[in-house]
Amino acid sequence: MIVQPTNKFKTTIISIRFKEKITKENVGLRALLPNLMSASTNKYKTRKALTEALEALYGATLNVRTTKLGLVSIMDFSISFINQSFTAEPVFEEALEILHEVVYGHKNLPKKEFDLEKRLLLEKIASFENDKTSFALSNMIETMFENETYAIRTSGKKEDVEPITFEELNKYYKKCLKNNEIDVVVSGQVDDSLLEVVSKYFTPRNLKNLTLIDYEDKKVEALKNKTDFDTISQSKVNIGYRFPVRYKETDQIPALLFNTALGGGVHSKLFLNVREKHSLCYYIASRFEPFKGFLYIYAGIDKQRVDLALKVIDEQVLDLQTNLLSEDELNLSKDAIINQLKESQDSQGASLSSLYLQVLLDNKLTLDEQIERVSKVTPKEVLEVAQKLQKDTLYILAPEVK
Repeated sequence: MIVQPTNKFKTTIISIRFKEKITKENVGLRALLPNLMSASTNKYKTRKALTEALEALYGATLNVRTTKLGLVSIMDFSISFINQSFTAEPVFEEALEILHEVVYGHKNLPKKEFDLEKRLLLEKIASFENDKTSFALSNMIETMFENETYAIRTSGKKEDVEPITFEELNKYYKKCLKNNEIDVVVSGQVDDSLLEVVSKYFTPRNLKNLTLIDYEDKKVEALKNKTDFDTISQSKVNIGYRFPVRYKETDQIPALLFNTALGGGVHSKLFLNVREKHSLCYYIASRFEPFKGFLYIYAGIDKQRVDLALKVIDEQVLDLQTNLLSEDELNLSKDAIINQLKESQDSQGASLSSLYLQVLLDNKLTLDEQIERVSKVTPKEVLEVAQKLQKDTLYILAPEVK
């Protein structure tokens, strides 16, 4: 059991997380399954009945979702409710009963809700494609990581979900209960007696056979260059770079600082030079993914200015690969990361996510130790890690030619 005992927040969060390696075969199933499990149970025959039970528990909330950490798909069933210390009523155990019912309260999944939940998921997938910024980024990732696990979209695609039958999903539900690794995660004002109550309802299952970090690498032989067209007013430009630095490696913190200096904030080179100085884009930023070892830049650019913007972007990357950051630039990047670390502790959800990731990666550093590591990075270390960056893919979602 993963426990965050804290008096900082007024709520308790209990989360049950089913883990399995993400595959093309299970991605649609895992996207649909939590929705159907929470639509109806043996006790709560309708979603409305479940909602009323939550409202009676001082407005408790239930969240179900499927996410990805590296190579692992996580189905997360989470309930948030007021801390037991605020009331004499047994809210803690009542919340556990509701969560247990959602997870285990199915002899079989509710067949009558299957078609509706499947249709709603397909509508959600279609709406994702209407968010052109996210859609373009997803297409870049699929292009860059073709035939690699990382290319699989967590929410599934139309072709992943449409063929699913009720019988297949029901069978998969029972398989997950039997075989998935299970994490039980608790945050709030909890003592040993309350944790004993949790143990009566949920049992962790850690088989230690899952690898989160994706070490699959491919040598960049030539730049992949792809352009698609859509009914949009500005080009969505996405550039993917192989950046072979992963969690817990020596270069991780310098790589994080490199990304922050490149496009991770309002002080970054991309923001100051591409957006502010040259007014070449509507938005621009970069992100570093240490689960996979890659970095990407995404921007919205007027279609007539794409070539010039790409030239200036290349200049900013090259500058960081050939010149030392100034102390001011490095300190601004350090401050940005340190502030993010501190701010994450002000949100129960964010602090719990941070703790969960630390446990999964066996990272025992305290907040102060993490801040100290960031503070000690030198300009030379950032320069050295910057030289590992290799441009792999340019993907553009461009306005249709009229």
